[in-house]
Amino acid sequence: MPLKIGILSGHEVFTNSLIEEINKKGRGEVTAEFCQIKETKVFEPSGYRVIIDRISHCVDYYRTYLKNAALSGTYVINNPFWFSADDKFYNYALATKLGIAIPKTLCLPSKEYSEDLEEGDLKNLVYPLNWREIAEYIGFPSVLKPYDGYGWRDVFKVDNMEELQEAYDESGEQVMVLQEFIKFEHYVRVFAIGKKYILPIKYDPLQRKYMIDHKHLSDELGKRIVEDSIKINEALGYDMNTIEFAIREGVPYAIDFMNPVPEAKPYVITEGYFKWVVEHLAKVAIEYALSGATTPFRLS
Repeated sequence: MPLKIGILSGHEVFTNSLIEEINKKGRGEVTAEFCQIKETKVFEPSGYRVIIDRISHCVDYYRTYLKNAALSGTYVINNPFWFSADDKFYNYALATKLGIAIPKTLCLPSKEYSEDLEEGDLKNLVYPLNWREIAEYIGFPSVLKPYDGYGWRDVFKVDNMEELQEAYDESGEQVMVLQEFIKFEHYVRVFAIGKKYILPIKYDPLQRKYMIDHKHLSDELGKRIVEDSIKINEALGYDMNTIEFAIREGVPYAIDFMNPVPEAKPYVITEGYFKWVVEHLAKVAIEYALSGATTPFRLS
């Protein structure tokens, strides 16, 4: 019987192409198909050696299914235990610990709280916030964004105190991260697959556009970006991720690296880069299927 790789996704050109690539590369020893999920019994094997997850962040039941599958022996890309726990602010702290450059960053308590809180539940919180001290530390312009956000959701670039406080007042119950805006000379978006295959792409974050340019980095800067990308993904345990670097005065600042379900439409990332991502993710999935690797389920 061939080893099976399951794909968990909505309707995507990417995952259709991925299934075709795995079935071609697997040569009958490893096959791929879209997962078919019904009710889940405790510790029930999924029937898949590997599952590639592209949709559980939108469907809570899928995340529960994936954690059960991982416990019963399936390797899940990306790790559903870590995916559930991850947040941007932790990532910035981790990058700092790893020696990777990041912008000046701080986390802000929520502007609003649930009515379910009882009197005294926020007694540990120092309030009001010292906005002058905050602004002096971060400076302007700066970026305010959710600590667990993705897809440019609720991201605000603010140029002064008035804009900062207005954006914060609109953030509701979200926990927000405030970050120095790096006035970059160059910007790179990296596809990282399997913690080892790294593709740094020239990127325009204002237009959200990938630029085809295979010589946009010096050898030294390219080497540092590749090394930093590997460090980040090894530490986070992600097998599919993108990392964004804003380069100022030759220093690559890691801006965003919590993107375990990166956009992969061929007309968005370009046909050439689309082909690279499909080929390398298929290669990694087959490697895991053949090796018998399992998902780490203890975050220690």
